[in-house]
Amino acid sequence: MTFTRETPKSIPDRFLRGTWRIGSTCTAALFGLLLGLSQTPAAAQDRAYEVVQFEGTVVPAREADITPIVSGWLRHIAFVPGQIVDEGDVLFEFAMPPAQYRLDLAKAQQDAAQAQLQEAIAEVKRAELLKDRDVVSEVELEKTIALRDIAAANLAAAEANVGLAGLGVMQMTQKAPFAGMMSAPMVRENGWQDVGDGDITMAIITQLDPIQVVGEVPYDVYAARQKMFGSDQELIDGIALSLILPGGEVYPHEGRLVSGGYKFEAESQKMTVWVEFPNPELLLRPGLKVAIQSRVKP
Repeated sequence: MTFTRETPKSIPDRFLRGTWRIGSTCTAALFGLLLGLSQTPAAAQDRAYEVVQFEGTVVPAREADITPIVSGWLRHIAFVPGQIVDEGDVLFEFAMPPAQYRLDLAKAQQDAAQAQLQEAIAEVKRAELLKDRDVVSEVELEKTIALRDIAAANLAAAEANVGLAGLGVMQMTQKAPFAGMMSAPMVRENGWQDVGDGDITMAIITQLDPIQVVGEVPYDVYAARQKMFGSDQELIDGIALSLILPGGEVYPHEGRLVSGGYKFEAESQKMTVWVEFPNPELLLRPGLKVAIQSRVKP
């Protein structure tokens, strides 16, 4: 028996070319898949920081002590604890008569100084006429002019005294420096209030609209935001800030970043920021625990 070995027929070029194309396509797809997988964690991490949430506490935007400006007899307290007042509303009224008497006296002295100045002006005119007739000397004329100037200075002093006395009358009524909520009075009516060393507080007024929230930003949020924005102003313009109330509902007004901390707290490793929110319904009150939601604008 004779055995013969057949030589394999050559594979057509068209099949080889097709095989190369298939292999190249698979290789490119695999490479792209691996590359995509390598970028996914970083991209996912960036997206994870597009919306972040951290703890916050509501604090007053403004707060002021109401202290006695002058010593006097407190006649009337014009508010009750928790009352909402507007700027310029009367809060405390002191007994008026002593201050009013000082104002009346100052006005009378002003009238007298005005009359003396008019008399001095008339004397100067008379002296000038007599000087032209050589009846009085140059020295006597200069003397009348000096007396006129003294009378003018006395009138200016009298007018200043009227202003001071009027200020004293005005200070007998103390008004709200801005709109806000009043604390309970810390003094009683019909009692003497002494300015003393300025350490007497009669009440505290707290501004509620707008109001601020102090938040504590963790380092990872801070670091992610630093990568997203080139400057502090870009960050302020590029994020939207909202509040999550204790019940889980979203506060209806958005806030704005007004101040950021310059350091991390050593113990918590968090940075303090201040966000201001409109509060027209006066829903937010100091001490309320909330959550601040920071969202990157599209």
